[in-house]
Amino acid sequence: MLHLDDKGSFQYTKQYKAIAFMVSFSYRANDYSNLFFRAKPIEPGDNGNFPMDFIYGKIDADFELQIGIREFQIVMTKDLHERMGLLYDEIRNEYVELNNKHL
Repeated sequence: MLHLDDKGSFQYTKQYKAIAFMVSFSYRANDYSNLFFRAKPIEPGDNGNFPMDFIYGKIDADFELQIGIREFQIVMTKDLHERMGLLYDEIRNEYVELNNKHL
């Protein structure tokens, strides 16, 4: 569901079950050049230990992805590493869909 916040940005959340990530997206009204996101992995039995902005950043018109990771340690497993690569693909696809809707 799309929500307009008090700062003039639209926000919505998607759950990508295939790669076990929940992602909140936002973009400024009438400016689709940057899509901002906050993501967290969804682990089996996840009790909410990861904050929503575990990974955060934006993607722009050049498909340049800028990310930040909160200041705590995680165990980087091969599976999590691969899922983070797939997360990039999902964020890139979301950016294309957003801009196609507003052509």
